[in-house]
Amino acid sequence: MSSLPYGPNTASIRRFLVQLAGLGSTDKAAVVARHAQLSRTTAWEAAESLLATAIERSGREAHRDALSGPLLQLVRPAGATATISEDEALAQLDPVAEPALAALLALMVRDLLPAETVGALLAPFDGVVEVDSPTQPPAVTTPYPPSAPPPA
Repeated sequence: MSSLPYGPNTASIRRFLVQLAGLGSTDKAAVVARHAQLSRTTAWEAAESLLATAIERSGREAHRDALSGPLLQLVRPAGATATISEDEALAQLDPVAEPALAALLALMVRDLLPAETVGALLAPFDGVVEVDSPTQPPAVTTPYPPSAPPPA
């Protein structure tokens, strides 16, 4: 695998994973509580929809899949066995897994998403995990109205 296993935003993802690994139970509980509130909103649903579309259209499925290993190492209980069913294994994951996956995927394609979409998906981690600013502006721009030509 290349030196950028998670795509062009690998450095940000690695920093996030390191901080996630260092979270204590109080911080994790705060993240899970914020996620429970935010994930019920239409803004969250819209952000997740844009996220899925960006991953699919960008062809970064392999980068998405590469994230699963490190994330599972952080959220799987110690001593978990492979002999249990998939449903049992999912039930045993640390509850921070779901918001962490959304945040990591948002970081993975943040160069393709509006900043507010990325911000929405990272919001459960506000004040708990410090996310660096992107090194380049997002590639997504607001489309011009059909009657207005783009600037020269």
